Amino acid sequence: MANDAEMTLEVEIFDGSGNFANWSEQVILALWQKGVLDYVESDMHTGTAEELDKKKFNPADSKADGLAVTIILRCMSKSHRKRFIRSTAFEVWMELQKLYGVPNTEDLVSNLLELFSFHMDLNDKEGRASAVQYSNLMNKIDFSTFSSSAMANLMYLAVLNKHHDSVRLEFAKKKPNELEFDDIFHAVCTLSDANKK
Repeated sequence: MANDAEMTLEVEIFDGSGNFANWSEQVILALWQKGVLDYVESDMHTGTAEELDKKKFNPADSKADGLAVTIILRCMSKSHRKRFIRSTAFEVWMELQKLYGVPNTEDLVSNLLELFSFHMDLNDKEGRASAVQYSNLMNKIDFSTFSSSAMANLMYLAVLNKHHDSVRLEFAKKKPNELEFDDIFHAVCTLSDANKK
């Protein structure tokens, strides 16, 4: 456990193999507790000296941003820290989200479409190559990250036909756990009704 003398929260050390969602929630709490959460949620503190001057960056921000970076890095394994040494808190957090965070809805729908269209190769008599290919497709989606209703809504978006691409694109902007079946269904019906006219 990472335990900073100034921190009262204990956060597990993240090495890239654990549950990123749980770890990031713990880090968010630690950042909030120290009053530096804003530094991971905004790029206000990122940029060249000239850009920072335009953003009204103040020297106290640099110290607070450094504290936010320190908190995050102390909650990571040494091997993971190295790549983030000269980064702002926002840059560190965005990179971690990109590497380990929940994929966006558009990527998930695309991965599900790929999974749904998978067929075992007729030339693969033993089934091993197809099993590996299928396993690789499955590994693109961490099913444990989503509730069953979120996964069902993602699947519904994935199976919409080409006439409903605009609906898929509209809902791809939302986070997977924010999707509501009734909203998607209503959009499909509205589009279908508009196309009948």
